[in-house]
Amino acid sequence: MTADRKPGRPQGDTSSDLKLSLLRASIDLFAKRGFDGVSLSQIAEAAGADKRLARYYFGTKDALWIAAITHLVEWFSKDLIEANAFDSGSKTEELKAFIRAFITASARWPQMSRIIVHDGGEDSTRGAFLKENLVGPFYQLLKDLIEGAKAEGAIPDVSSRTIFFMITHGGSFPMALYALTNALEGGDISSEAALKSHADAIIDLLIRAPIASSN
Repeated sequence: MTADRKPGRPQGDTSSDLKLSLLRASIDLFAKRGFDGVSLSQIAEAAGADKRLARYYFGTKDALWIAAITHLVEWFSKDLIEANAFDSGSKTEELKAFIRAFITASARWPQMSRIIVHDGGEDSTRGAFLKENLVGPFYQLLKDLIEGAKAEGAIPDVSSRTIFFMITHGGSFPMALYALTNALEGGDISSEAALKSHADAIIDLLIRAPIASSN
């Protein structure tokens, strides 16, 4: 037995695995029950770890929430970037590719939309964190594509904020509300065919053929 080792403190290479397990369990539980509906003990139990480890790695539940959301954003963004191709020379085509990639990432990480629903509407530190680190930057990125598509004549000149929510909420919530969505006709929303059909429908509803230049 190693001298001076505190109870519950990890050794060796297991620490990164335990931290990842705690983060994944946090994401799942915060998405399902919201911040107030989850305790550190429940998170630790879901991760197969001791509660003391959650405190050892993250300190408080608030700090664990921030760490979990930060990792979720990183994982979501990685999937979004890997699925996207941004060198078409056309903002309209880039927007189409972005919508497809966003829907694919949303299907893999439905927790994102669920957590936004739980905490995005609150005037709280968590709501502010989501605004500063997720929704705000994401809006600026998507707004650039939307404004570019408008300039190309592919989208009507209406509120970019409205279009942003049409894409993000309309694109992601069928996966976040999996059971409800699948209770309606259209097949399993998580299937490759259903996701493609969902993306095609949003693109067809929002984007028309760009107006050709007269030059």
